[in-house]
Amino acid sequence: MRSPLLDLSTIPPYAGSTNPAFLFPDYMTLAEVQADAREPLSEAKRHRLVKGSKCPTATKPANFGALSGGPRGFVEVDGISVKQVKGGQWAGHTFDDVKATPEGQIAAYTVIQFRDWSDEYRISTRVETTAGTKPPEQCGPRISENLTPRAARKVAESCSYVALKKGGYRTFFTLTFDTESRAAIAAGETSIQKEVSRFMDGLQKMWRRGWVAEFDVNGRKMFCADRDGFPQGEPAQKRDLLYVWVAEAPDNDKGEINPHVHVLINWRVKYALFPAWAKRIESLWGQGVAHIEKIKDSEAAASYMMKAAGYLCKAQGKNDQGTIRGNRYGISAAARAPDWATLAEKQLHIMGRLIADVHDHLTVKYGELYNKRRALKQRMDEAPKGTKKRYSLGHRLQRVRQRIAELPIVASKYQVLLKGKDAFRDFMAWARAGHHWPEAAVAWLPEKPMGEQYRDGERPDTQWFAEFKRQHYWRRALRRIPVLSDLEFRQAANDYEFYAMVSA
Repeated sequence: MRSPLLDLSTIPPYAGSTNPAFLFPDYMTLAEVQADAREPLSEAKRHRLVKGSKCPTATKPANFGALSGGPRGFVEVDGISVKQVKGGQWAGHTFDDVKATPEGQIAAYTVIQFRDWSDEYRISTRVETTAGTKPPEQCGPRISENLTPRAARKVAESCSYVALKKGGYRTFFTLTFDTESRAAIAAGETSIQKEVSRFMDGLQKMWRRGWVAEFDVNGRKMFCADRDGFPQGEPAQKRDLLYVWVAEAPDNDKGEINPHVHVLINWRVKYALFPAWAKRIESLWGQGVAHIEKIKDSEAAASYMMKAAGYLCKAQGKNDQGTIRGNRYGISAAARAPDWATLAEKQLHIMGRLIADVHDHLTVKYGELYNKRRALKQRMDEAPKGTKKRYSLGHRLQRVRQRIAELPIVASKYQVLLKGKDAFRDFMAWARAGHHWPEAAVAWLPEKPMGEQYRDGERPDTQWFAEFKRQHYWRRALRRIPVLSDLEFRQAANDYEFYAMVSA
């Protein structure tokens, strides 16, 4: 007869273990907790010092925290993933719809852009923010003390665009304000922007209608005729006048505010007509002196403007550019450089690390050129104007800048700018290559080991990416180890062998 103790049919189905349907006080079942325990650990969890188990509901507060403290009354939960915070009122506050990035969708992008007028490609990284506080409202008076980096970039791009596509800016002049105009600006009767707008409208009409040169001879206005008997001057133009202006209001030697405006235009006249043309422009301004200069190199118009306005040396958080109410710069519509066109937005994968590696490689390989450019620029600024020393330093600086400009890439830690289709193809071939890429293949690209392949639209494996980041860190550190000469290496080897023999 079979013993009842051996009858397994009488044993409850979950004897000796907890029922998977066991419900915890927070309404989470044992099966859900065990499912979380079977998930692969992240790098942070593997290196966690506290070995005790975490709260089984830790994923829910993490998801709620991603919404910056959004009211739970308006959160729709599908399982444990937060979908959306509905707009409405809660505790006397009004909330708009705030969306979180759904699981499985792209949050970090590789952005590929193209600019047709300069034939340049830009590859950058971008991260989508899910939720957060709103930016401050754009209201109230517009007051600035410095030209922002974005505005300086717009001015520089306009100068490059006009130089490449429309002949370049040809004339530079500075408009100053007399005592009466300064008093009117201080009293609020007029503004710098109003006066500049009035002047540019008049200059635009003078450009479109044409201009006849007038000469003052013994107090009488005279006109000069050419060989055909027509008065000398400038003919009427059908296209618009291109211009860019930048204002500043620093203090003068007496501590008084000295507002003035720097202007670039694409209008240039013959040398014989220049005095009459300059006098006509100064009378058109009518607020003070208009200092006018010709630009020899139209491609250097951007640096000419920045140097004259002092933005290359004064815009680093200092206040000597002066406080200005309203627009600080202006660009005519036809002189604005077209913006970048986005070609693709894909999963980031390892592109961010590859861009940082290229930037580090260029810094190490061409760092001597960059340091030489900075040193020569500083020495030239300190040299007195009009001296042979300053002239010689300028020529040396120009040669260094030319060598840097010949590089087909400009890299930062977060983006690369590639000059031309060939450079873009070389970079993408390097990034997508799964085999070993030697440094000698392309001089401006670093060596890349086997397996470090950028895959469009894919996410990297977690464990592989952790090892890749570690190797990437040490690769960048090894680049900065000083290279020993043959003699230094031989001496170091002899010293090592001697001390090893003594220690033995």
